[in-house]
Amino acid sequence: MTTSGLHMANTVQVLQKNTRFIFFFTLLAMLIAFATVMLVPKYFRSSARIIAANPQLADKSRLFNENIQALYSYFGSGDDLDRIIGVADMDTTYKQLIDQFDLINYYELQGDSVPLLRRKAVLKLKKDISFQRTEQGQMRIICWTKDSRLSANIINSMIEIVQGKLESIWLSNYQDAVSKLNASILINEQRYASLSDSISKVKPAQQTLLQKHMETLLEELSRYRKTAASFTLMGETAPPALYVLETAVPAAKAERPDKLNAILISGLAGFLFSILFLLLKDRRS
Repeated sequence: MTTSGLHMANTVQVLQKNTRFIFFFTLLAMLIAFATVMLVPKYFRSSARIIAANPQLADKSRLFNENIQALYSYFGSGDDLDRIIGVADMDTTYKQLIDQFDLINYYELQGDSVPLLRRKAVLKLKKDISFQRTEQGQMRIICWTKDSRLSANIINSMIEIVQGKLESIWLSNYQDAVSKLNASILINEQRYASLSDSISKVKPAQQTLLQKHMETLLEELSRYRKTAASFTLMGETAPPALYVLETAVPAAKAERPDKLNAILISGLAGFLFSILFLLLKDRRS
């Protein structure tokens, strides 16, 4: 018999003699794992799927030029999805969620100033929330908490916050444009009124020039009013920044810890460790 064969036979003999030790050690490991998973808090997972909207939908020409309406896709690109993730992952977004759901108490934080407690809560919430991009160009938001409803509510609220922030940027741009146009309209109206008062006080040759100037002002006023009306309409019909494909719902059961897998893995680890322990002990003796 070769040396390797002798070693194999000796190994089998050692294991046969200590079958009960291996069994009880494996059982002990499984019992410890069972007790541990029963004491560990249960965590529930909720998730939602969203897709970015095309920011070009905010272009006013989409509404006022029928020839190019068909050129706009309703869905955005990967860069638009990255922009959404960037807004969602901002500290200001997390702080709104912290305050809305009183997560400082949820995470049982105390002993520091409120700003510091909020910062600590933000760090913990960031660990409980993750963003995953799918192969279909979608984004999946996942949240783990000890309350199934809380997980779903946090995700849905985060989506609303991001949607509101992005749409407010567009709305702010529309309102700013309308405000500037209205200011220009007011100035031109004042100029027109001034020219109208002056036209009867000047010579006929100058009256012709003033009339031409007044006609130009009227054309500008018409363009400004039309453009201001366009921006006002865009503000009232602002397109969405994202589309929710799947809203978050409370989980039916806890997914952490995975009790069965944890117990089975612990049992396997105990089984292998007991064998390794016996073989090392036999080699030393």
